[in-house]
Amino acid sequence: MRLAGLAAAALVVVGCSGQATVETNQLTIMTTSLALDEATSLAVAEYLQTHGVEVDIQHHHAPAQVFDALETETPEDHAVMGIVSAPQDQQAEERTVEVPEDVEIVAQAPAELGFVASASSITAANFARTVVNAEDPEEPMVDACAQQTWFHPQLAEESLDVISDALAEEGCEPTFEAVETLNAETYGSLIEQLIVEPDTVVMLRGLDPAISDQGLETLDVETQHWPNSNIVAVSGTEVDEALADQVSAVLDVLDSEAATTLLRGYYNAQTSVSDLQYEVDDAIRYWLAQSDLIDPDTVINITDDNE
Repeated sequence: MRLAGLAAAALVVVGCSGQATVETNQLTIMTTSLALDEATSLAVAEYLQTHGVEVDIQHHHAPAQVFDALETETPEDHAVMGIVSAPQDQQAEERTVEVPEDVEIVAQAPAELGFVASASSITAANFARTVVNAEDPEEPMVDACAQQTWFHPQLAEESLDVISDALAEEGCEPTFEAVETLNAETYGSLIEQLIVEPDTVVMLRGLDPAISDQGLETLDVETQHWPNSNIVAVSGTEVDEALADQVSAVLDVLDSEAATTLLRGYYNAQTSVSDLQYEVDDAIRYWLAQSDLIDPDTVINITDDNE
């Protein structure tokens, strides 16, 4: 996907380790179709374009494919980087991010991308009531979980296995149904179903804006051993220091609160009915301005009238 932006100009950067000065005027970002991966990639792309770098974004199905695509050969002035949600090592004491040995982490966002079992306030209350009144006090969640239908949008099979095993240890063995494709339209339908249909649970990231915006609750189940991940920028080759600094400038501000705000704008722009033709790129630029990364005078102001 080619981003419309400023005319590309050469960005002169100095490589690290005493390398000669080189010109980097084009970057290809490899990412996935997951909402936060794409939104973060768009934010990095918009920011780099304000610094004269032409950016192209290419989508892949899974992080592993992104890592493989980093081996693409390019001219000297053309860099390739991946921006993706990388899983944390569950066995490591500090939960470090796992990437292949031949991949270098250029930057890492502080936002923790853990899952929660989200439900409407009514469903959550019914779940809690069933647990309290369980016939078997040693396994109070058996009946409660059996009453729910759990959806997992775009949850990797290995992550689902880890969550299922952790739930089973609590006596919770729900029926999972996959949502194969999750875009702006199907995401909205899924959230609506979650709100209006009883006994519906959806595995959402804990920083998903729908949780706070729609007044959703999270079921009281143990999530300590559920998989977490972080957004990282990665490269298969040494990256020019100046370019790495620009990418880091965006990822460094992406804590959980900022990620929620970024996703909110990303989703709202795709469903906007504004006469101003408010687009995703406008939402991304507004987020960058809120994060003090670009001049706020260059973006469209977001108000309730624009959504």
